[in-house]
Amino acid sequence: MTTFTNPASARPAVAARRDGIRDALDVAPALLVYGVTLGVLIGSTVTGDGAGLLGAPLIYAGSAQLTATTMFQQGAGLVAIVGSVVAVNARLMVYGAALAPRFAGQPRWFRLAGVHFIIDQTYLAALRRPDHRGREFREYWLAVGFAVMAVWSAGVGLGVLIGPRLPDLPHLSLAGVALFIAMLVRRVQDAAGKAAAAVAAAVGPLSAAAMPGIGVLAGTAAGIVAGTIVGKFVGEFTGKKRRR
Repeated sequence: MTTFTNPASARPAVAARRDGIRDALDVAPALLVYGVTLGVLIGSTVTGDGAGLLGAPLIYAGSAQLTATTMFQQGAGLVAIVGSVVAVNARLMVYGAALAPRFAGQPRWFRLAGVHFIIDQTYLAALRRPDHRGREFREYWLAVGFAVMAVWSAGVGLGVLIGPRLPDLPHLSLAGVALFIAMLVRRVQDAAGKAAAAVAAAVGPLSAAAMPGIGVLAGTAAGIVAGTIVGKFVGEFTGKKRRR
């Protein structure tokens, strides 16, 4: 018996895939610049080009790959590297919780594999597409996830290729710090964020000087504590002010 697919029922899925490609193209320029810069940095370290190229799709998180690369270059141990990467990517748990209702009811393979694509760009893109649910969300999420992965991997790969052909740049070691600052600036918008950034910036270098390899982890932990305290204080102060 021959079965036919209703073209009308397939249109929403096709439109969802197009939305995913379109949203990935919107962030592609910034991703390419970031990826190329990280690729050049990887090419100047001892981590190896192969590890850097594989890390782009496997880690699928620029901040985590940057953290692992710079800490490995500094001679940090495996525990410190993994701990720092987990701390840097802790925000992804919040993203996952926010997307949980849209993952609910999806096939098991999608619930297990789809979480790999949760990063800042895909999460924010999905927030702008609240109408995609069920199969439409699945088609959208896979399209935007794979497209972002392709752009990101191409950027890192290009950076790895051109890195050895660049002249000797003594200040290249500062590229990692510059990338962290660039990622941080757009997220610091309130008192809690500013406190977290200031404390992390102070504790990180001091910790690294005392015990090389734990700077990122110690700075992140101190920043989280400071941001939480300041956020709670500001919240209580604002609440008292409103009650008056």
